[in-house]
Amino acid sequence: MTFVGWVLRQVLAEAERLYYDPATVRYELKELEARLTAGLIDEEEFDRREDALLDRLEEARRWTGTP
Repeated sequence: MTFVGWVLRQVLAEAERLYYDPATVRYELKELEARLTAGLIDEEEFDRREDALLDRLEEARRWTGTP
């Protein structure tokens, strides 16, 4: 195993951990709602991004094994 390979695996593992962290996804949902409330995005954009985040939250729950 090379050092570069090990580093890449560590970076990937950390990226997956953050991506699948339910707390991170819930935070992003709150930020998205704040952007809608502030008028920075419209309902269509909100709905599209919310759907993607809710799908990601479901994936995160499966990935972490949490209900």
